[in-house]
Amino acid sequence: MDTSSLTILISGMAGIVIFFLIKFYKNSFTIKHPKLSYNERLFLEADLDLTLNKDNLSDRYVRADAREKKKDYKGAIEDISIILQHDKGNLGLVFKRGLDKFKISDFKGAIEDFSEVLKNNPTDKYSFYYKGIANLKLSNFRNAINDLTSAITMGISEKELYFHRGLAEMEVDKYLEAIDDFNLYLAEHPNAFEALFYRGIAYNKNGNPEFALKDFNKAIGLNPNHEKTYFERAFAKKNLNDLVGYSNDLKTSYNKGYLYAYHLLKET
Repeated sequence: MDTSSLTILISGMAGIVIFFLIKFYKNSFTIKHPKLSYNERLFLEADLDLTLNKDNLSDRYVRADAREKKKDYKGAIEDISIILQHDKGNLGLVFKRGLDKFKISDFKGAIEDFSEVLKNNPTDKYSFYYKGIANLKLSNFRNAINDLTSAITMGISEKELYFHRGLAEMEVDKYLEAIDDFNLYLAEHPNAFEALFYRGIAYNKNGNPEFALKDFNKAIGLNPNHEKTYFERAFAKKNLNDLVGYSNDLKTSYNKGYLYAYHLLKET
């Protein structure tokens, strides 16, 4: 083989090697974008301008789920409401819409949906649960207590329920009942700052300032910058005749930003 032929052969082999190296590189390092189905694109994009098939509600179901995944709860509510025009008896969707309304703080609308579920299924414990919290948010405290009690009776095990009921009970001066509920919550969450704070207030209101003081001390240990805890602890100390401690806690509360404490400081 002459030199010219050998050069051509080597060049050809080199070209083949380079071709396969480039292909290997692309396959190894290029991000692959698999072809998505229509439903998959709907889930990933939840495009608000998509033209949906008006005669087939399956697109609405898919887009409602997609919007929820993107936390576009208003969009999900819109789609679910249209589906319910054609499928009025679908209690699962009514509950789902109520939960989406709950998530955007439309508590009145959420209560309407949960009430609709309970009208047809009076043993739906989670409708009572979320309806109770929605009533608490709207300051319908007695309704909240009734709803949350129903949820407990029906077997909801989440201890957060007792915390929420305790908050509602405090608002109607049921301090002993609130203490019992906070006890149940704190048995599972012993370092829950808010529960300690509110149980401390309930103890003090119920005439047990020594127990209140323990709760406030622990709460301050968990969150030393919460100005209202010092303010509430001041009253527990006052009820224990510790007037120096009362004054010092008011000062600390004011210095940490609770301006209302200033009015009481002027009187000490």
